[in-house]
Amino acid sequence: MMNCIIFTKYLLFLFCILSSHIDCQTCTPLNAWPIVKPNWSSCSVLSNGTLTVNNINAECIRLTVPINWNSTNLTNCTETIEIFVKRYYLSGYQNTSHHLWRIPGGGGIPISTLEFEAISVVGALNGSVSIYMTDKRGVGQSSLLECPTSIIKNFTACLPFIQTNRYRLQQNTYTNTAHDLEYVLNVIRGKNRENIKSNQRVILMASSQGTYLVQRYLSVTQDSEQVDGVILDSILPTDFTGFTHGDRYLNYMFLDLFTRCSQDRQGCAKYFENENPLRSLYIYKMNEDFFDQSSCLYLLNTNTVELANKISSIFYPQMMQLLPALIFRINRCNKEDQKVLKHFLNVTHSSNEDGAKGSSTLVEINNDLAELWALLDPKETNPSCEYLKGISMNTFASNLVPNTFCPIQQTGQLGYPTDQYYRKYPTKKTKLPVLLLHGDMDQFLPVPISRHFVKEYSLINSNLTYIELPRTGHTPIDASPMIDAEGNCGWNLAISFILSETFEPNRSCLNKISEIDFAGTTMRTKQIALQYFGTDNIWDAEKTDATVINTATMETGVSKTS
Repeated sequence: MMNCIIFTKYLLFLFCILSSHIDCQTCTPLNAWPIVKPNWSSCSVLSNGTLTVNNINAECIRLTVPINWNSTNLTNCTETIEIFVKRYYLSGYQNTSHHLWRIPGGGGIPISTLEFEAISVVGALNGSVSIYMTDKRGVGQSSLLECPTSIIKNFTACLPFIQTNRYRLQQNTYTNTAHDLEYVLNVIRGKNRENIKSNQRVILMASSQGTYLVQRYLSVTQDSEQVDGVILDSILPTDFTGFTHGDRYLNYMFLDLFTRCSQDRQGCAKYFENENPLRSLYIYKMNEDFFDQSSCLYLLNTNTVELANKISSIFYPQMMQLLPALIFRINRCNKEDQKVLKHFLNVTHSSNEDGAKGSSTLVEINNDLAELWALLDPKETNPSCEYLKGISMNTFASNLVPNTFCPIQQTGQLGYPTDQYYRKYPTKKTKLPVLLLHGDMDQFLPVPISRHFVKEYSLINSNLTYIELPRTGHTPIDASPMIDAEGNCGWNLAISFILSETFEPNRSCLNKISEIDFAGTTMRTKQIALQYFGTDNIWDAEKTDATVINTATMETGVSKTS
């Protein structure tokens, strides 16, 4: 019997040596992933190497987590990745301030894009709040998973990288990312909050697509809540998975913008024929689509599809007041207008270009195709790519999402199987304070979507506060500028919620949100006009009794009929 055991061990030893795919160390099953002590180290406040700004410092930590959090498979041999965590604090307050965990929007945006926001908030609050952030798995400094070439410009060139990293992509799910966040919080605040004081709050604050991740986090932690409050900045509900209609939503809000222009007679409507901006908008579209060689955009070597994509990239409250004047100038199209339009086309980036350093378009598209691209009703058939492209080509503003997603989806190379949390709200009732901020001009997630979430989530949490901000676009913390004031109303609401003993936000700033400056009279609009138009005179016109018409044909010598 002893000889059999020895012989068996010998065979295993030989098998281990001969096989390059087997890790022959002894693997011990784990009931839970070990929670380590937080070992912070100093790091630069800014990604350019700046160590400190106005007495605001930063510390970083790198944690190791399993690629797959499935508890039945965890061992001390489990394959792992690294998660990067960073905190911003006013010197001397790092151990006494509230913890605000800031989660960016988008599926593949790194936390480095929020560093100036973090410095601004920490400085303004004089140390009462520190900002904590973590790059999502596969993004930024968390074991970046991104194609060496642009996945948008050349998906075929990315295929070898995708095939090599197929296992990681299959495990780069929202659920595993939510467990990463759960683990990071257990390390930083302590499993039983032993690393923080009793009067320190832990708040999660997520924007846009980050809110979808936070909802998954709330589901996986519903039996052991870790945080004291949650702020949702433009909600993407867990049961809303219709990115296929993104360009349609964008178009709805573009039409809403022109409706508001119609209501502002002195600042906007008066410049258009019969004071009817909406009709002028449709005239622009018809002229440019039907009169190819005599249209204004033809003279500028562009078309309505490219312009729609450019428009979508500046369709935010700080800049959207320029858009009626842009359409007005296209319809008029004199030499000065052509100069302005050329400037706009040159300085405005397309909305579907690759992101900042550390971004992962691969991770974002992988997650989107798995969970967010499909329609809400699983019994409903997804529209064809030809249909979606047709919608995008016939809108006034468009992200051209189908042009990117459809060819990738058809290869079947990205995405992963969904799990038990998909399209589900938490089942356990809670009293966790939750603040939802949503703009009434949200161009990506229109207000019917946020109202749907309120209806569904209120069934399990009666402690939800919903604030719909007027004249506010996507992500109110950045899209609710106030009259004669720095900052945004959205941030004021969020901070007052964090600091209030009863988690009651101060709503006084709602009355201070700026009107839309279609006329271009404020210093803020003039500065934006200089950036995008090359002039601070956005209309360059005084309304007369004469009809404003497209003069492109007259200036090029092409005959025109009335």
